[in-house]
Amino acid sequence: MMAPLARVVHSLPGRKRIKIDERRGDTAYFETLQKELADCPGVGAVVTNSRTGTALVIHKVEDPVLWRYIAEHGLLQLGKNETSAPAVGPSIVDDIRNVERKPYPKSGKKPDIRRLIFLGMMGMGVVQVIRGNIAIPAIAAFWYAYFILPATNDDNPEHSFLETKLSEES
Repeated sequence: MMAPLARVVHSLPGRKRIKIDERRGDTAYFETLQKELADCPGVGAVVTNSRTGTALVIHKVEDPVLWRYIAEHGLLQLGKNETSAPAVGPSIVDDIRNVERKPYPKSGKKPDIRRLIFLGMMGMGVVQVIRGNIAIPAIAAFWYAYFILPATNDDNPEHSFLETKLSEES
């Protein structure tokens, strides 16, 4: 009998969640998988759930040793990890930083993301007040906006967000 196809849906050092869709609902398979994986040297705990078709493996052994043990015992075959969420990496942070560095073509000024977030949070607070959600959502939006505002002044101390310019005549 061929080992079922599985994929790693979540992985941290010492912790793996494996999904085995084709054996979902097969209680006997998951009980056997739990017993056999628990026999692997360096595996601390195995928790399986036949209803969801998953196995959680807590281990101290290195990943290649764990995967070799699984393959040698024919417990499952690892496939591609098609459904897991993409990792948030430096690319998103770099994109935001690149946007902040580029000046607007007409004015030559750089956009200030924190000010936009501040204005958005204030707007959300106003909408919540209008809806009557004053107790929690409106206060939370105003609170977040308040803590974002001082950061805008730290980045560019010569141009405060709330600063009003007086004319030279005054």
